[in-house]
Amino acid sequence: MKKINIKNIDFSLWAIIISLTIVFYLNFSYSNWNKTEKVILHDVLSYYAYLPAAFIYHDLSLEFIKQGGDKLGKHFWGKESPTGKTVIITSYGMSALYFPFFIVADSMASLLGYPADGYSKPYCFALVMSSIFYLIIGMVFLRKFLLKYFSSLVVSITIIITVLTTNLLWYVTSEATMSHVYSFALLTMFIYFIDLWLEKPSVKYTIIIGLLTGIISLIRPTNIIIVLMIVLWKITSIEDLKQRLLFFVKKWNLILLMILLAVAVWIPQFIYWKFISGSFIFYSYPDSMGFFFSNPQIFNVLFSWRKGFFIYTPVMIFAFIGIGMMYKHKKEFFWPVLIYSLLSIYIISSWWVWWYGGSFGLRPLIDSYGIFAIGLATFLTWVLNASRIKMIVILTVVLLTASLSSWHYKRCYRGSIHWDSMTREAYFDSFWRTYPSGTFYGKLRQPDYKLAKKGIYKYKDENFKLPEEK
Repeated sequence: MKKINIKNIDFSLWAIIISLTIVFYLNFSYSNWNKTEKVILHDVLSYYAYLPAAFIYHDLSLEFIKQGGDKLGKHFWGKESPTGKTVIITSYGMSALYFPFFIVADSMASLLGYPADGYSKPYCFALVMSSIFYLIIGMVFLRKFLLKYFSSLVVSITIIITVLTTNLLWYVTSEATMSHVYSFALLTMFIYFIDLWLEKPSVKYTIIIGLLTGIISLIRPTNIIIVLMIVLWKITSIEDLKQRLLFFVKKWNLILLMILLAVAVWIPQFIYWKFISGSFIFYSYPDSMGFFFSNPQIFNVLFSWRKGFFIYTPVMIFAFIGIGMMYKHKKEFFWPVLIYSLLSIYIISSWWVWWYGGSFGLRPLIDSYGIFAIGLATFLTWVLNASRIKMIVILTVVLLTASLSSWHYKRCYRGSIHWDSMTREAYFDSFWRTYPSGTFYGKLRQPDYKLAKKGIYKYKDENFKLPEEK
């Protein structure tokens, strides 16, 4: 009998297969596509609106809504522009990623006996499948990148942890059509191609990076900070930084091409804004929604019982420990990953509703999980090279923490983690339950959204008045 050499087993490929199997299992168990409101919900109403408006109603001005056609959903909310037309508040970025799946659904709906209205079961099924498709893209490029610098075993554990024990799993199953798994895939691809481009600058990689920059920023404009990686990637000293800048001067033609392609992705958006508002540049979000950069809620974002990142996705603690370890073990990644992570947390913490409405955990940080994975892989490499006793102890802690993260997923699905009103008392009240206890809801405290729009963070039941109201 032939002896199996464990070194020849590609653990990382099996990690993708296992992750994908579980994701498919959960999606087919939930079958959310049977109900439109389970798929085209919340922000997705705006992300998706471009497609039915353009290809089914043939009316990007959304006049059909005023005429009683409310297929965009009763919870759809646009913004009135200076011209009186209704603006879709989000950009067309997510619609561009949905588009191939939408076209397939649109061509099949009538043949399958469903209304070709953009919202029937075939469309919902296609949108959920689009989320899984981009998850596969993200996992494939994460694997390709990490295998250049880490062992197959480390990469496999990193993929399993990232996909199955964080809130990424929630956003590819329960709320699959939200933007986060899509951005996770795009940012991970960006890192992979930046790494290649800096090793071998070429027109091919330049085109890919330029287009990725455009679509990444189009989906979530704050993610434009990923371009810092072009400057900081593998920089370990001031001298390295000087050489990088000289390199950019030498490759000015490629840099210019990259910028032009990124801007080109935005041109349809500029044209849409001009058509709807009269201006090529238009702030489409409601004026009451914005950033409070002088009042970032960093502690709350990371540690609050309402949505704290390390509370509800505790396994990511090891990724951030790993970022610190990079200084000694992977210094070429230390400064770019650290600076990007800190800046990302600062920006996310400055948004008016720092808990990001109804969600599971701090969902905007999911976009960066491909970058955080470098820290996680660094940490796991150190653990696997430690003494046997230390390795067993630490891996046990990692396993228990990952299990807690997964338990949070189940609790959230069953309702014992609330979408925006969690407190310490509510968290522990139903800690061992998947369904909420009889006293759970009495321990919740709802945030005051009206005050949050002014950068003031209070509970709704607090007696608080603005100074001008006294």
